[in-house]
Amino acid sequence: MSKIISFATQKGGSGKSTLALVLAAPLATEYGLKIAILDCDYQQSIVKTRNQIDAPSMAAMLEHDPSAKYPYDVFPLALDKIFDFIDNPENEYDLIIIDIPGRADGEDVFNALTSCDAVIVPLVSDYLDRASTAEFMGILESIKGAANKAGLPFDYFGLATKRIAGRREEKEMDEYIDGLGLSRFKSFLSNRLAYSRASTLHSLLTPGFRTYAGGTKESSEEIRRVCEELIERLSLPNTKAASGESSTTVTE
Repeated sequence: MSKIISFATQKGGSGKSTLALVLAAPLATEYGLKIAILDCDYQQSIVKTRNQIDAPSMAAMLEHDPSAKYPYDVFPLALDKIFDFIDNPENEYDLIIIDIPGRADGEDVFNALTSCDAVIVPLVSDYLDRASTAEFMGILESIKGAANKAGLPFDYFGLATKRIAGRREEKEMDEYIDGLGLSRFKSFLSNRLAYSRASTLHSLLTPGFRTYAGGTKESSEEIRRVCEELIERLSLPNTKAASGESSTTVTE
């Protein structure tokens, strides 16, 4: 069965859509996962990236290679259509990623969250974001409690994004989340321009595109650590590990 996750928060500007873009292509191309993204955000950032930015590159690729294809599927979808997609037996994926609107109010958002096996919450260290993020993760803790009573799978994790090395606020955010007893990834993504240039066609782990986007070997290592921690936490299939390739050690 598909594992279903969402990148969600009630705070705008946290980079949840960017996070989905950064991780989806590597998870598909490097780790062999069959992936679908359901773009349910009102801004449709992922759909626009594919249709407006990546489509010309795909057209050029098809001229030289008629078998060229995108590494994963993207569907614009209304929140109330999520369960129709998930319940359709023809939609066989290892991982379904739902990009949910940046708000926590409304029954439609709540229902979308409950459809997930796990919710990933971007953690931004700005002081004004902390209380809002903790409040949202508290809502997820309540959902987890109800799901556990019903015998349903549900979990949530914070994932630090836009991290700036050595910044006091980063340590304070970690301590704040840990002090509340909330779950978070050990891996993280730094504040890098390359991540804002993530594509639905190319992986930021591909050396050529990484250089084009302004990435570095360090950005690749960050992405790998997050991908492998996500695979481990969700018990997803890992063709890279199955082939005998070594995994990147996750560190603080």
